[in-house]
Amino acid sequence: MANATDEDDDYMNMTFEEPLGTKKMETLTQKKKRLAREAEIKANPKSKAALAEEERKKREAALNSNTMDTTSKGYKMMAALGYKPGSALGVERPAGKDGSEEKDDRLLEPIGLEMKDSRSGIGADAEKKRKFREELAGQEEADKKRKTDALDFRERQHKERELKRMDGQIWGAMKVCERLEEEEENTPTQEDENEDVRARNGKRTKPLKSVNVLWRSLVKQRALNERDRRMRYDLHQSLSRRADYIDPEEDKEDRIALGKKADTEEVDVALDEEDEELDEVEALEPPERLNKLVTYLRERWNYCFWCKYKYPDKEMDGCPGLTEEEHD
Repeated sequence: MANATDEDDDYMNMTFEEPLGTKKMETLTQKKKRLAREAEIKANPKSKAALAEEERKKREAALNSNTMDTTSKGYKMMAALGYKPGSALGVERPAGKDGSEEKDDRLLEPIGLEMKDSRSGIGADAEKKRKFREELAGQEEADKKRKTDALDFRERQHKERELKRMDGQIWGAMKVCERLEEEEENTPTQEDENEDVRARNGKRTKPLKSVNVLWRSLVKQRALNERDRRMRYDLHQSLSRRADYIDPEEDKEDRIALGKKADTEEVDVALDEEDEELDEVEALEPPERLNKLVTYLRERWNYCFWCKYKYPDKEMDGCPGLTEEEHD
């Protein structure tokens, strides 16, 4: 048993000697040239920078090469154990139960090396990459938010301009309603009677709440502006003249403002009163409020606000439609 053990090959202590007869005899001339080269190399030693550069080039060449060095001792040991170039290491995978072969993921080449140029520890590069990805994602999110904010700002500006334009159209429609109603009420006979009534009473006989709620805001705003003008005028005149002074250039409104006339317009009395009906109309969205005015003009006076024309009949032949888009 001991003899059988001694006869087994010790692969860990194997030595590989060059076969005899492979070395060629060196001639005298070749020996002289070799010695001359060696003397020249010794006489001109390379600098540390040159040696480091050669070492770097050799290292890069070795790392970039996918083939194994056949002259290395490791390769010779693997070849002695049955390794053949181009074959994978490890046991071959058996076929599956259904006869299909499993994927062979065995390595055909040694695992490559990656040289570290920095003095950071293991995992530091992965942490740097993670932080870089987070910063990049944060920057992309900020850019996206900035673009979204810019789009929202433009949309908001466009909406504000559209609402402002529609508000102007509402005031224009209210003025048209007021003018058409005045033209309808002030017939030649009625106008004479109204002048007699105003001459006797010296005041307006139509209270604010009797005005149609669709354009009541226009009448109220006009009365408020007039009242503010009178108050400013009253304050200015009270500081510059006596209260019993009579100015021949003062008109009726100025005398009322100065308290020199007892009669006042009834519309001024109702300015500060609550008007729930008017509040409901003013609470409507501008498109809905404008649509009510346009519809009222068409139904009562056959007037198209977009055509700016009063048609003779309810058919309103020639009018494109109810909306502004249909008149473009």
